[in-house]
Amino acid sequence: LKQYCETTAEKKSFPTSVALIVAAAVAAFIFSTTGSVDFEEGFKTDQATGFSFPLQHNFQVAGKKLELLGLGTRRKAIINVYSVAFYGSKPVVKALAKNKDEKTKCETIVESKGTKAAFLTMNMGLNADKMAEALSNIAGVKEKTKQEFGEMILTGIGGKLERGESMTIEWKPPHLVAISARGKLLGDVKDKNMYDGLLKAYLGPKAVSPALKKDIQGGSAKA
Repeated sequence: LKQYCETTAEKKSFPTSVALIVAAAVAAFIFSTTGSVDFEEGFKTDQATGFSFPLQHNFQVAGKKLELLGLGTRRKAIINVYSVAFYGSKPVVKALAKNKDEKTKCETIVESKGTKAAFLTMNMGLNADKMAEALSNIAGVKEKTKQEFGEMILTGIGGKLERGESMTIEWKPPHLVAISARGKLLGDVKDKNMYDGLLKAYLGPKAVSPALKKDIQGGSAKA
């Protein structure tokens, strides 16, 4: 009788042990793919929105194999409007490697000669007119240039960008700025003030995404 009870107890405890092991494994998997994990198989994830971006990306104007320099979120009040990943070509990466902190990394990127790109993924529906106004309203740019640039964006997007849809801003020295939406090139403009102004909109003192600047600087408030 004693042997029967011991055998029965072992049989009952076995499934329980297996269940605990499986549960622990599942919990470990969930933790490894969410929360604090930022990199996964060549991608980096914006934890505020859940959108992932490749560590290298090919662009239509800025060129191939641009490297991810930083990632952040564009916020308005408490709303996460879109994720923005900023990329740089080899000359930009080399300029950053030579930087000895006399300048911040963002200043180095702005002044570097290589091509650059900002990859935006919408976290909410955004009307084309709002995006056109935000990107074309750059100080120092002639009104005619602003109008043409805004109209290009408005017509190219057509209506609105939905959640999960993308848009890119590409900078090609000396002064060319190109815009794409949903993977389609909408057009470009050659204007020094537009070129510099849009760069500073993302990397300047009053950047639209402080989180992006902080990530570029490596977690430092100085960016």
